Amino acid sequence: MPIKLKKILKSELERRKLSINQVAKDCNIPSSVLHGWINGTLPSAKNLHHIKTLSDYLGISTDQMLFNSEGKSRTHLILFSSTFMDGDVQYKLTIEKVRD
Repeated sequence: MPIKLKKILKSELERRKLSINQVAKDCNIPSSVLHGWINGTLPSAKNLHHIKTLSDYLGISTDQMLFNSEGKSRTHLILFSSTFMDGDVQYKLTIEKVRD
């Protein structure tokens, strides 16, 4: 499924008459990150957590923010989820059943 963050973000900002700089300030997200996303850069692992912050701020789901998939049925079932540490790095392991 292709990521549609650029399209969704542009649309939501225009619809709500919000500037990138205002959203960046309100959400404590670097404006360079938002400018990158607006210009088609995909979220990296180090800034992916900002997607949740942004989706909460805009009142839409992360699925909607990334894939424009609100309302579509999800067939994924989480079978196991755990976090663990390796030195100073924390990892999350999730096993999902993706189809029957």
